[in-house]
Amino acid sequence: MSETDNDHAVLRWPTAQARQQACASLCAHIADGFSLESYPDADRKTIRYYAEQFPEDFPAEKLEEAARRGLLEWEQIGKAGARGELSKFNASAWSLNMKNRAGWRDRSEVEAFGILGGPDEIQKIDTLKPRSSHEIALGVMALLTQEDSTKE
Repeated sequence: MSETDNDHAVLRWPTAQARQQACASLCAHIADGFSLESYPDADRKTIRYYAEQFPEDFPAEKLEEAARRGLLEWEQIGKAGARGELSKFNASAWSLNMKNRAGWRDRSEVEAFGILGGPDEIQKIDTLKPRSSHEIALGVMALLTQEDSTKE
């Protein structure tokens, strides 16, 4: 269910208590390493609506912490896998996941851009560097609060 400006009368979580429970549920989902897109109780547009309309019930710092914990979950999996503690750990799949989830890049990709590009390419290379957990949390907030560029 997605709320729009014309649809205020029907709220998925009409009370502050319900919204706070929804935020706690969403944060637990993200902290477990799952994406916002896989949250079963609401879609991205609905979450963004509630984050914008009820920031006291969907506090940014809670969402940022959840994003950091979610990244930590995936990094712990990678660390345990690299140590050989996880049977059937697939390092290639984990690496691809981290590239897509956290914007990680192979060092050789960055070095190749530096060799092929000139001094003007340095700014482009900086965008390929791995994101800090703070940058990821800010990215989550940006996704939650951005305007939809497509109409449903």
